[in-house]
Amino acid sequence: MKLKAYIQLIRPYGIFIALMPLIGAIANGTFHDLLLLLLIGIFANSFGFVQNDYFDIEIDKKSGYVADRPLASGIISKKEAINLMAFLFLIPSLLAILFLSYYSFLFLMLYFAFYTLYNKFSKEFAFMEYCLGLAGMMIFLSGSFSHAKNISLSCLLLSILPILKYAFNVGISANLKDLEYDLQQGVKTTPAIFGVKVENGIHIPKNFILYGYLLKLIFIIISFMVFLFNPSIFSFLLLIIISFLLFYTMNKIFENIRDRKTMLFYAEIHEIATYMLIVSILYDYIAYRYNAFLSFALLILPPVWILVCIKLFFAGKPLE
Repeated sequence: MKLKAYIQLIRPYGIFIALMPLIGAIANGTFHDLLLLLLIGIFANSFGFVQNDYFDIEIDKKSGYVADRPLASGIISKKEAINLMAFLFLIPSLLAILFLSYYSFLFLMLYFAFYTLYNKFSKEFAFMEYCLGLAGMMIFLSGSFSHAKNISLSCLLLSILPILKYAFNVGISANLKDLEYDLQQGVKTTPAIFGVKVENGIHIPKNFILYGYLLKLIFIIISFMVFLFNPSIFSFLLLIIISFLLFYTMNKIFENIRDRKTMLFYAEIHEIATYMLIVSILYDYIAYRYNAFLSFALLILPPVWILVCIKLFFAGKPLE
């Protein structure tokens, strides 16, 4: 029971940030210490999830959807959560100090700072998802500078994508799923700023929908800009297919705003596709510079891992 609660607390399905140091290194031409970078990403990512639940204990208790989380339900105490956070902070910090560059360690500390700002103030201010996006950018750059003093332009452009990813996946789809409870408790989120309301149903202004499409359009434009630095046929095909999938699932998220279960289903697919698009940009580059198995593994294994984790530890429910 306790072990399962800890597993649920660290949310092992959250692979996006966990893989960012590794992908950041590859994007900047570094192909060694990848397992070390993955380990740093896993610990740092788990820290963010535990801290998020720690700051949101009282809010989660009042929610009809996440009141059974380990901290909100009391299965894991605040003291146990603090001890776990200290461990999850110290391990990646020590690994970065001992084995990576000074710049890498600095960006890792910025990651923790931005993630903490998000976790602390996400329920008090709108647009805090950009803080989370900056955290994703920082840990990406931590990997990029792991064994380098400079960064390529293509790598720098790629590092912007986590910001846009979280601007949509948190600021729009994640905030929409909790909109009713957030409004009841006076939580200030981006949808509320745009005038999204819950009165005899959910009402979404057109400017909010346009904002979502604009974020995704910029995301895809930057993706193709990065692709042009190392153009190849297979990566191009992947980018085209996944771009269409992103727009399709985004449309479904807005269409099913009143059907939370269906909306979460499409939000989950959209989240996975967002990650896959980033890897698709580098697919052929990794295959030519390192090996094809790594390309395939980075593209396919994380989505499989997400589905397995949800099935084993979260009763098959869509991501909350």
